[in-house]
Amino acid sequence: MWRVMKVQLHSGVDVPFILWILGFTLQAVVVSSQKLDDLDPVVTTTYGKVRGFKKELGNEILGPVIQFLGVPYAAPPTGERRFQPPEPPSSWSEIRNATQFPPVCPQTVVEGRLPEVMLPVWFTNSLDIVSTYVQDQSEDCLFLNMYVPTEDVKRISKECARKPGKKICRKGGMYKNKIKSCATEELVYQQQEIGC
Repeated sequence: MWRVMKVQLHSGVDVPFILWILGFTLQAVVVSSQKLDDLDPVVTTTYGKVRGFKKELGNEILGPVIQFLGVPYAAPPTGERRFQPPEPPSSWSEIRNATQFPPVCPQTVVEGRLPEVMLPVWFTNSLDIVSTYVQDQSEDCLFLNMYVPTEDVKRISKECARKPGKKICRKGGMYKNKIKSCATEELVYQQQEIGC
């Protein structure tokens, strides 16, 4: 199916790739809507079951979340798949442990640190913290880390007021001077929306 449909949009993006991303996004929304057991959170995805864990965030606005770390969203882009459009991951029959951060995609690390020239100025204050997360690198790095609120999102949203075209939070963190990190019912943002 992936090789047969080669229609491209004006921007040059493959239609199957867009449909695949849309499907995976919908799957993430379904996973987030499942009733979770705080002690043993297991959800069923299209490809198999995954086990997460509850994490306290230590934030006055954001309550604890259920984390699902390292959930594959594509087959490893290695070997013959390198530099090819992503393909769906293989299914699994056992419950997949999603409690540890997956490897990150290969990137330059100099003496155990990320080079400061690669990051925005406002981010370099936390280089020591970030550098610890890029030590485990692999070309097999197409994973999602998902965070599901355990508290009522509508209650949390009272802290966030919508204005036309903007989202304003009275308290809470900002991402690159934007309020996209404020907890709301919106689960997925396009890369351009968060300033990348």
